[in-house]
Order: sequence, then structure tokens, then C-alpha cells
Amino acid sequence: MDKDADGLPAHGDVVDRMQREWAGLRPDLSFTSLGVIHRVLRASRLILEASDAFLADYGLTRGELDVLSALRRTGEPLSPTTLAQTLLAPRSAITMRLNALQGRGLLSRTANPADGRSFLLVLTDTGAALVDEVIPAQLALEDALLAEAPAWAVEGLVDPLRALTSVWEQGRGNQAESSKDRRKGALEPSE
Repeated sequence: MDKDADGLPAHGDVVDRMQREWAGLRPDLSFTSLGVIHRVLRASRLILEASDAFLADYGLTRGELDVLSALRRTGEPLSPTTLAQTLLAPRSAITMRLNALQGRGLLSRTANPADGRSFLLVLTDTGAALVDEVIPAQLALEDALLAEAPAWAVEGLVDPLRALTSVWEQGRGNQAESSKDRRKGALEPSE
């Protein structure tokens, strides 16, 4: 591959151009991480864009399908907090999705017997039927998206992506525990 004076690909994608532009402005910095992170972000956005456009025919967004799918996969009621943690979504986004899905009769809320202040989410029969209809079509869309790329580019992605997400998710859990410990320490009286 041809390289420019900065050692970056002379031709390439938008991220290559971003790296070249930043390297020109700030030659004192390394923009290697930008090459990985921005490609992951761009890939995610492109996938979500295609998925949302496809799911519009079913009256769903990708976020709503993720909620319904989580409930279908587990086969048991889930709390909104569990959903938010599983889907890495803000609780406010989960609440909006739940309200929309419940309003369409795709899920229902039941009292949580373990905690009277919260509730559990259950798919309705209509919601389960919709997920069972949509998932094969969504998988076909995702297969088609991956088929657009060269096979060599797709084949080696699973393990490196799993390694990245595993490390980051573990770090996220550690940050949450550290934050909880700091809050707890702030509440304890000092000597």
C-alpha cells in the first residue's frame, strides 16, 4: 500500500484522511488509536443506519429490536436496569423504548416480587411473534452487509473484536465498582 510522507495510507477511507489532517496539524501526537476507534464507531453507525432503515418496515428501531430480542432470548422477565446493562444503553433510552413497545402491545410490565419499587418486563405473544418474524430477516440483512466486504476482511474480525469488547467491558465493570466504593466512602464519617 502506498504511504504518504507521514507513513499513512496515501489513499483510503475517511479515517485515513482524518489521520493525515490531524498529523498535519499536530505532528507531535500519534493518531494510531483514531484509526481503530473511529473505524469501529463509523462501522457501528453505518450498521445502525442500515438496520434502522430496514426495521422501519416492521415499525421498529434497532434499539427496540435489541430490547425485544433480549427478552425473547432469556425467556424470562427482566428489569429495566438489567436491560440497560446488557444493551449498554442509558436508562433514559431504555425507558423511551419500553414506553413505545408497551404502547404497541409488544411487552408488558409486571410488579417485581423481589422489589416492590420496580417492575419486570415480559414479552407479549404479539411481541414474541414479531421478534420471531424479524430476527431471520435482520440476520439476512447483516449477512448481506458483511458480504459487501472482502471475505478476508470479515473472517478475522470476531476474535479481535471479542478481545476489545471483553477488555473494555471488564474495565467498565471495574470503573462502576470503583465509583460505588468512592460514593460509599464519601458517605462514611471521617475520623
